[in-house]
Amino acid sequence: MDAIIALQLSRGWLEGRPLLFDTYYGYHWLHHNYYFILLTGLFTKFMSIYGLFIVYLGLLGLLLGQWIRWWRKLQKNRWLNEWYIIIFFTIGPIAYHIFLDVYGWHPEQYFMPLLGLFTLSMAKRQWIWSVFWGLLTLSVKETSIVLICGTLLFTTIVSLILKSPHEKWTRYYFNRNTFSIVAVSCLIFVVGLWWLSHLNGSQPSRLDQAISILHKKGTIAMLFYYTIFFLFFSSFPLIAASILLAPWLLAIPRPWVIYSAFLGGCVTLLCVFYTEGLFYFPEPNMGIRYPARVGSLWAFMMSCYIFLSIRLSEANFKPHPHQREWLLWGGLFQFFISPMAVTNASSIHGQMFNIKKNFIFIHDNHLGIKPYSDTLSKSLYQLSQRLPAGSEVVCPSEYVSVFQNVYTNEWSDDLRILMRPHLYIYDKKLIKTNKNYIFPKGGYKTIPNSQLLILADSVWYNQVSN
Repeated sequence: MDAIIALQLSRGWLEGRPLLFDTYYGYHWLHHNYYFILLTGLFTKFMSIYGLFIVYLGLLGLLLGQWIRWWRKLQKNRWLNEWYIIIFFTIGPIAYHIFLDVYGWHPEQYFMPLLGLFTLSMAKRQWIWSVFWGLLTLSVKETSIVLICGTLLFTTIVSLILKSPHEKWTRYYFNRNTFSIVAVSCLIFVVGLWWLSHLNGSQPSRLDQAISILHKKGTIAMLFYYTIFFLFFSSFPLIAASILLAPWLLAIPRPWVIYSAFLGGCVTLLCVFYTEGLFYFPEPNMGIRYPARVGSLWAFMMSCYIFLSIRLSEANFKPHPHQREWLLWGGLFQFFISPMAVTNASSIHGQMFNIKKNFIFIHDNHLGIKPYSDTLSKSLYQLSQRLPAGSEVVCPSEYVSVFQNVYTNEWSDDLRILMRPHLYIYDKKLIKTNKNYIFPKGGYKTIPNSQLLILADSVWYNQVSN
């Protein structure tokens, strides 16, 4: 479902629909400042849902290419270890589960390549590119500034230590630069929340709703256990990233100062994600294990590693001699804990490893060029290809993905219909029992089908049938 929402948010404004409007939540700008997703519409407009992934993979490929090229230039003899670390951070077990995203797709997925490119540009002192990638990162969500603030504080502290390694530790944390970063970040964060509150008007914001849910459903005992589970699952990505950071931290003076800055950023993010997760209280899988949240945390951790490793290498520091052994243990740790660190569906993995079934599926669907080999879905897909851009359809939830080229409402008691639907689709077995079904009064023509009742707008259907 979330992938369909992201698709609708990305391209709706290009097809005459209101900005950031979807058929599930209505005006999504009442919930989140999702502005980067609008840019992906330039791809999803022509590539449909695949455009979301193509943008992600394109940005990730750019990050990987720049990162490895810089390392091969900087350290011709030791770049291979860094290549392994790149793999563990960007396409390793934890990143794999984040990308798989059992709920569909979220704009927060773009934090990993965007924040990585932002930090890489800063490490390389490419300030114009740093501003460019920083602004794109800021536009992803209202909490983007928290990631940017943590990253800037970390990079500032690392730079100060390399410049003056023998100062008192308080001078690294409390100085004009860090105060300015925190002050500006807090201002941007408050403005972002005020903007959401302003848009909601008298309606409760998402934060207000989360507090209300906690008051209604929560007890002290439930909140205690919820917090324990949150901290327990938070420890997995933290340990995984710390293992990859360790070879560099063990080779430099005063490593605890740098690691404390890293932990400070992680703890701040975890506080934000804990608050966000209360909207779904007491469901634990929607907390830090939620792919969008753990992905944001993982993006911050990766960005810290990018800056630390590059700047330390420039300063002629070398990682611990047993770095590769650390990487081996880090990879094994990720492999075993990633299913617990990120919410996932084991059924998906079972399907992926059924090689024979997948080859048959690929053959029957012609590599996805001609999807939906079964008769019913195929007929609905063919019907969907005749619908005009921007049109709406109301159908059962299992057929929503078939109509991803338009704007689909699945049957519920709260339909978000903006215009006259071109199609109403009903399961014939549920017509007498489904209380959410509504029937148009006139102007629709029945399309023959043995399993579904399909009502099509008469004017449109007569035009495409002739």
